Amino acid sequence: MNLTNTVVSSAEAAKILGIHPVSIQKVIYSGALSAEKIANRWLIQKDELTEFAKTYNPSRGRPRTKRKYTKRSPIWNAN
Repeated sequence: MNLTNTVVSSAEAAKILGIHPVSIQKVIYSGALSAEKIANRWLIQKDELTEFAKTYNPSRGRPRTKRKYTKRSPIWNAN
């Protein structure tokens, strides 16, 4: 049985998705992507990774929200 044709490691999956290897582990821990830990390495099925890659958005950080006021707004100079 040749596993190189059916599974990829977490580092290879991170390269495919264009993210950091630690980020792929966070995705696995959150349950969004299933994987098996064998010999202290995460192994991910290739077909499942390709399905996950179709919907994955690798945006960084938290979503930005517009500030309610700035220093130039009248609320700032209320005193």
